[in-house]
Amino acid sequence: MATPPLSLLELQKAQAEAEGFVNGPYPALNPANLNTQDSIGNPQTPSVSPVPYYPSAETPNLQLSTDDMSAAIANNFVILDAVTAVVPVLQASLQVINSVIPQTLSVTAAKTTLYNVSIYMKAAGTGGAGTTYTKTISYYAADGSGLQQVTLILPLDSENVVMETYPLLALAGTPISTSGVFSGAPSPYTLSERIVEMPLTSNM
Repeated sequence: MATPPLSLLELQKAQAEAEGFVNGPYPALNPANLNTQDSIGNPQTPSVSPVPYYPSAETPNLQLSTDDMSAAIANNFVILDAVTAVVPVLQASLQVINSVIPQTLSVTAAKTTLYNVSIYMKAAGTGGAGTTYTKTISYYAADGSGLQQVTLILPLDSENVVMETYPLLALAGTPISTSGVFSGAPSPYTLSERIVEMPLTSNM
């Protein structure tokens, strides 16, 4: 008794399993499999998989799972993942108005890439003579040279503003942090901070 020919879906499933993607989406049949089916009298209409075909467990940028998805849905995830790769991603933020408490902010670098740390500080100008609020940015350099620090000083005895943005090439798995400390008696200040992961590419 002749074995019935496989359907297109069965062929795609068999190819995916042979390629090691048991739980992934089914790709379009490759030319070798199409030729084999033609030679045994089971011609198939080639299906077109969206580009890029991505049958693995996660997308490269946001690590979105594509397990147990169809190829079309998985590829939509990959397209969205690629679009978000060119958008800066806010990692952490804080904001206080007229505070007299030192503030800290910290994240762990998810990957070795560029991070922007933006800080805005404004003194009310009511502090004693010579008093300051010091903000220290700390990170570990991508080249393995260890801890790096940048210091910003806000005088508190006059009404003034300090605002800076620093691009930091940080090592994956290490902290990026800011910490504040008063010299002398605390007096009111306003603070806004952002730590942003920058994209590797841009379509601008």
